Amino acid sequence: MTRSPLVIIGGGPAGMAAAIEAARAGLSCALIDEAPGFGGQIYRQIPEAFSVRDASALGKDYRRGEALRAELREHSERVTILPHTTVLGLSPDREIVWAREETAGVIRADQLILATGAHERSVPFPGWTLPGVMTAGGAQRLIKTMQVRPGRRAVVAGTGPLPLVVANQLRTVGTEVVAVLEAGRHPWWPRFLVRAWGEWSILKDAFDYWLGLRRARIPLRFNHTVFEARGNSSVEAVTYGPIDPATWSPIRERAQQVEVDLVVVGFGLVPNVELTQLAGCDHRYVHEVGGWVPVRTPQMETTVPGVFAAGDGAGVRGALVAITEGRIAGITAAEQASLLVPSEADRSRAVSIRRLESLLRVRAVLDEMSRIRPGLSELATPETIVCRCEEVVLAEVQAAIEEGARDLQAVKLFTRLGMGPCQGRNCASAIGSYLCRATGQTPEQVGRINPRPPVKPVTLGALAGMTDVVEAVGDPLGAISGEVVP
Repeated sequence: MTRSPLVIIGGGPAGMAAAIEAARAGLSCALIDEAPGFGGQIYRQIPEAFSVRDASALGKDYRRGEALRAELREHSERVTILPHTTVLGLSPDREIVWAREETAGVIRADQLILATGAHERSVPFPGWTLPGVMTAGGAQRLIKTMQVRPGRRAVVAGTGPLPLVVANQLRTVGTEVVAVLEAGRHPWWPRFLVRAWGEWSILKDAFDYWLGLRRARIPLRFNHTVFEARGNSSVEAVTYGPIDPATWSPIRERAQQVEVDLVVVGFGLVPNVELTQLAGCDHRYVHEVGGWVPVRTPQMETTVPGVFAAGDGAGVRGALVAITEGRIAGITAAEQASLLVPSEADRSRAVSIRRLESLLRVRAVLDEMSRIRPGLSELATPETIVCRCEEVVLAEVQAAIEEGARDLQAVKLFTRLGMGPCQGRNCASAIGSYLCRATGQTPEQVGRINPRPPVKPVTLGALAGMTDVVEAVGDPLGAISGEVVP
């Protein structure tokens, strides 16, 4: 068992920014991430075996990520980098259980910043498990890290800025994009311009994405979405059509079909809150930012003293907000470690707080446009798989409701939904929405699927290698669950 003045879990924009500010103030920290390199999904690094001859070809996100990584390297003497490291669980007293390949251990943190990011929201529809249907993040990973073309001919469906981004990236690697289907309505450009005025990078990005589609003559259809993917061993065609503007319920009689070999879906993100739940933080449901999020102060501290949450793991608002929140959290951690007096900390936070207020005004317009509506749950048919890990179909969920299940935990017990390796990350948000619609309850009443350590798959070999932990607490499995077994 080791000890660190500050541990930051998550090496995306928020985590890197937090480490930069903490180190700048003189606070040593450990930065943990599952990936081999830091940057998260949006600023993902290319593999070390690849070389970059033309950085401009990799786009704005690559350049922004490189700038943030360069800033982190300037303070590397105070930052211990732990890549390829999975956090399996933590306790309210900030003991973090980690694993890397066939080794594992525990770090006790004096302070903890959770910058865990978000995962993609799954929306089940007939054929969504066919090879050739992939999430926006999956397509991006192939394009960003290896410049691989995911398919020859594609339809991109979803909501928010991400489908536009992915459609442009697909175009650059030679994929023909038949259409981009935006479930939301037009973002009311005059209102968007008013809210975004002064945030020139956001305005330029939005214009560039729109212009890229326009120049490539890719149609952008508002209030449309995918209805079904069809094929034998892989996607061969997709059916799509208009949806009700208010509820997003599919208008099936106006559906049309087009031949494609790739369907990219991006219906927003859901915060990763498993670790904030295990840490004992209070949570609340905020639909506009992805669902359940930890309760925080303006300084990013949760209801558990010494535990902070920043970035998309505390509410999905994009990379620029994540960086700003990470900086605020890092400064506050340094203040609580007595490396900054309150007046210094206030001055250091002031710029970031003003920037955050400006960014949140822009996000409010985008969130209003792409707010997930309940009609999407009507896309799945009784035969549609809704839990991929346990192969649970919607009919089984409907039967559980008829038997009296009224929350996600009850559905889990009736059907095994959420009992697989992902612990509900792929199915809980979709079935939670379905339960709300089917039973007339609120998300708070439907609840959550509670996380259970280890929150990520781990080999028994790694656990068996926790020799120091065995001496300290008696049993490595007990360390993960928070129980001391003699």
